[in-house]
Amino acid sequence: MKNILLALALLVAGPASAEDPATMTLTGFGEVAATPDMAMLSLGVVTQGQTAAGALGENSRHLARVFDRLEAEGIAAEDMQTTRFSIDPIWSQRDLDSREPPRIDGYTVTNSLSVTLRDLGRIGTVLDTVTQAGANDFGGLQFGLQDPALLQEAARRAAVADAQARAALYADAAGVEIAGILSIAEGGGAQPAMRSEMIAFSAMPVPVPVAQGQVTVSAHVTITYEIGQ
Repeated sequence: MKNILLALALLVAGPASAEDPATMTLTGFGEVAATPDMAMLSLGVVTQGQTAAGALGENSRHLARVFDRLEAEGIAAEDMQTTRFSIDPIWSQRDLDSREPPRIDGYTVTNSLSVTLRDLGRIGTVLDTVTQAGANDFGGLQFGLQDPALLQEAARRAAVADAQARAALYADAAGVEIAGILSIAEGGGAQPAMRSEMIAFSAMPVPVPVAQGQVTVSAHVTITYEIGQ
C-alpha cells in the first residue's frame, strides 16, 4: 500500500543573471506504508520487600523464569536486552505536622527488558507465557520492520516525484521554464514510524489478541531549480 502525502515550500528569487540565476526551491514529501514484520516488547518484573536483599532475590527468581520461558519460545539471547534495573526505598508515610524523621519501610526492585519478536504470530502466546512466569510490568508493544531499506528507497523516490510535479506545476503557472537542477538535499532522514501500544496484561488461559496494523516510512527532499523566462 502506498500513500503519498504532499508538503512544499516555494521560493522564486529576483532577476536572473549569469552569476546569480533565478531559482525555485521546493520540498517534496513521500510516505509508504507496509505490514510490520517485527515487534519490540517492553516488559519487566517489579517486587517489594522489607529488605533490599529480599526484594532483589524474589525479583531475580521471577525474572529467571521469564528468561527461561522466552528461551523456550525460541527468543534468541541477542533479542533480549536489559533496559532498566533499580532498587528504590519505600519511605514511610508521615503526617504533615510530624516531627519524626522519615524512615525506610522497604524496597522496590525493578528489572525491565526489551524483547524483539520476529514471529508476530506468537505475540499473544509470548505475552501470556511471560505473564504466567512472573512478569508484572509492561511498557508497551511497538511494531516495526526488520529491513526498511526498500521502503526507504520508495519513500525517497516518492518525495522526489512530489517535488518534480510541483516544480512543473509552478513553472507553468508562473510562465517560466526550468533550466536545470542546482541542488538536491534530503531533510530529516527516512526512518520507519513505528506504532506503540500500551497494553495491560494478566495471566489468562487464552492468547492475548493483538492488532499489528501498519507502519510507515517517510522521506523529505528539497530541490532547488534554476529557472528562466
